[in-house]
Formats: sequence, structure tokens, C-alpha cells
Amino acid sequence: MTSVQQPSEINSEPNSDLRPLCVDLDGTLVHTDLLLESTLSLIRAKPLSVFQLPFWLLKGKAHLKAEIASRVDFSKARLPLNLDVVEHIKGAREEGRHVVLVTGSHQLLADAVASYAGAGLFDEVQGSSEDINLTNTRKRDWLIERFGENNFDYIGNDTDDLNVWPSAHKAYAVSSEQGIVSEAKTIEFEKVFNFETPSVREYLSLIRIHQWSKNGLILVPLFLDKRFTDSSAVLTIFLAFLAMSLLASATYILNDMLDLQSDRRNTTKCKRVLASGRVSLMNGFTVMGGLFFCVLFLMAFLPLSFNIMLLVYLVATLAYSFALKEHVILDVIMLATLHTLRVIAGTLAIGAQWSFWLLAFSMFVFMSLAIAKRVSELINLQKRGKEVTSGRDYHISDIPILLSMGTSTGFISVLVVALYINSDKVIEMYHIPMILWLVCPVLMYWMGRVWIITARGQMHEDPIVFVMRDRISRIAVGLIIMVVAAAMLL
Repeated sequence: MTSVQQPSEINSEPNSDLRPLCVDLDGTLVHTDLLLESTLSLIRAKPLSVFQLPFWLLKGKAHLKAEIASRVDFSKARLPLNLDVVEHIKGAREEGRHVVLVTGSHQLLADAVASYAGAGLFDEVQGSSEDINLTNTRKRDWLIERFGENNFDYIGNDTDDLNVWPSAHKAYAVSSEQGIVSEAKTIEFEKVFNFETPSVREYLSLIRIHQWSKNGLILVPLFLDKRFTDSSAVLTIFLAFLAMSLLASATYILNDMLDLQSDRRNTTKCKRVLASGRVSLMNGFTVMGGLFFCVLFLMAFLPLSFNIMLLVYLVATLAYSFALKEHVILDVIMLATLHTLRVIAGTLAIGAQWSFWLLAFSMFVFMSLAIAKRVSELINLQKRGKEVTSGRDYHISDIPILLSMGTSTGFISVLVVALYINSDKVIEMYHIPMILWLVCPVLMYWMGRVWIITARGQMHEDPIVFVMRDRISRIAVGLIIMVVAAAMLL
């Protein structure tokens, strides 16, 4: 890909309109950081490599980049391009200008990105090597040696570029209103490619606050034990809910980081704020670290048994993120298990009585919803004419058997409720246990409707989002709560 020309071949007239256009990569041509992204890609493929990173870094950042680049394949990577910058480059190409991609990213990654951005977009690609980290003053010196002082135009985006822009004839920046342009007070920019600072709503999307509804399962043991008037138990369960929610949000961010490439190949997940580049990977790490710190703080006020279960949940989530998600059926079993662990955590938080029925119901109903998630993804792939999922071991041909498994596990969860209603424990707990039978037809209707919608290809790829947005689902949940309350209180 690299096509290095001698300086004599480049127009060197100081007042020429055909000066070379030099373009930075990370945060400029693409809305991401290739060092972070390639590191995540390596850890995703080889988790134990995380222990090698500090030793590579001891030999210098250039060596670290070279070691990582040699172990990842970015030839088929999908990246969030800055389309405004791409259009500007195309305009320069039409004018006959020499266009150079010059970046601190390793040469192997720079070549791959230049190829992905478009054949013929760049005349020349220059990246870091094992010995030279082409950033800051080293990039400036290379550009001056290559083209001459003030004889090139440069597009950049961060503080390292503050040392490059003064040596350019025309300076261009990719920046938000509060970004690098506000710091570069002595530099007169020819043009600023503006991008909006991520909104609060986008950060809430990053932590998946809508998914916190899943953690409502922690509250179930409190109500089944009829301890909703116990202020100590209520406070403990609230702190437990908050700790579980924050931990889950941190793991969602980690999972999104590890799934960047597969998410970008998905018509729905490509819009996620990390995959699309709306929130930077560095900000993602910052938010994730803050969430983990808050969880550690809350753990100091919660029972040891609950804290141990939090750690079990974290280990199970990491196992899912790094390995189990790629194994057919095992992935949906793990998703159902993660939901069931929430019920167990709630039980441990307040020392409630164990309920086999509740755990069995949770396992089956969430197994059904996890399968619905996979079926929805496969149907969407089928509509796009594809046969195999990216990052998942599923094929379009699996849809019939998954539909069968999903409906059967869903209705088994209704059977578990029916058996529970007929148990001796219910007679002891409820004033009018027979009223609970009304739960069964509501559940059967809701479960049947979920799977008909899924089979028609109308299910959201996240069934939890569907339940929250679907009016009928909200009515069904409300009816079930009313029936249980009536059985308890009448």
C-alpha cells in the first residue's frame, strides 16, 4: 500500500494550491483509536496476552504497537470513518493533489485502514515502525523532511498535533466546540470539521441504563418473603440492586469493546455509541473504571455472601464475553444463568428463603428470551441475504430448531408456575392461592405472542427493549403483579 515518492516529485512551489494534503488517522480519518482497538482485538482473541502488554511497553510504545499489529488482522476490519474528512480528501484528489495518510498507528494497521477507506484515496501511507513512534514532534519532523516547512496542509485532532500544525501551510482540525480548537489559540484553522460532544443520553445508552430493569429480579425474594415493610431489608436490597446494576453496566461496556467488529457488521448494533465512534474508547474505559469503583464502594455496605455472588456474576460475565458467547446454545444457557444469578444475589442480600420454583422459572423464561434474541438476529441476517452470524456460531438453517427450543422453554416456564401454585408452600404463603391460577393464562398469552412476533421477524434484537416498549407486554406484567398482590392481601 505504501507508495513513497521522492521530494522532487512533489510540487514544492510555496504558493502552489497543489501542496500535499496530509491526514492523521486516529480521531481524524476514523472515529476511533487504533492502538486501543487493536489491543482489544488481541485480548478478544488471546485473553492471556494482556499479561504481555506491560513487558512490550517497557521496550517503548513503538515496540508495543509493532507487537500488537503483528498479532491482529485488520485487513477485514470495519471502522467508523469520518465521512466529512473523506469527502475533503476526495475533493483534494480531484484537484490533483498528493494525499498522504501519516499516523502514529503502526504501518500494518495504517495500510489496512487506507485500503478500507477506499482504493486510490491515498497516494502514500506512513505509519510507525518498531523503532519509531510517529507522533508529536517526530511526525512534524518527518513531514518537514518529506515536503518542507509550510509546504503541506495537515488535518489533525488532538494535543500531539499542536506541534504539527505550526509547520503546515494550512491547518485543519477535527474537533468539538470544547475540543482541541479551544486549546490551539495561536493557530488559525482553515477549516474545522465539527463533531458534537456525546450527549448525556448517549452515555446512558453506553451504560445500558434500560437494562437495569433486569436487575429487578433482585427484588423478587424481598416480595416473596413479604419483607417489603422491613426498612433494613428494603435499604439492603436497594443497595444490592444499585451495585448489581452498576456492575452489569461496566460489563456491558467491556462486552461492547470486545465486540466492536461484530457489532459493526450488525444492522442494529452498529449504531451503538462505541461501535459508531460517538463515544471514544478512552471515554468508555473511563466510565467503566468509574462504575467498578462505585461497585467496590457499595460492597462495603452489603453482606459478604452477596459480595461473593457479585464476584461470581463478574467471572461468569467475563467467561461469556471472552469465550462462551461463540459457542452455539451454550451462549443462551449462560445468558439465562446470568439472569438467575440475579435472583440468587437478591436472596443472599437479605437472607431470604430459597425458592426452587423461582430459580427454575427464571432459568426457563430467560432461556426462552435469549433464544428469541438469537432468532431475531438470524432473521435480520436472512433479510440481508447472509447465512452466518458474525462472532456467533449460528447459521440461518438453525432458525427452525431455535424456534422450537424457544417456544418449548417458554411454555415450560409457565408449567413451572402452574406446579408452584399447586405446591404446599403456596398454601402457606398466600391468603387465596387459587387466584394465582390467573397468572398462567396471562403468561401463556404473552409467551405465545412473543414467539409469533419473533417468527414474523418483528422482534427487536434485544427482547428486554421490546418488553419495555411493547404496550401489551407492560399490561401483562401489570396484570401479573395485580394477581399476585391480590392473592397475598385479600
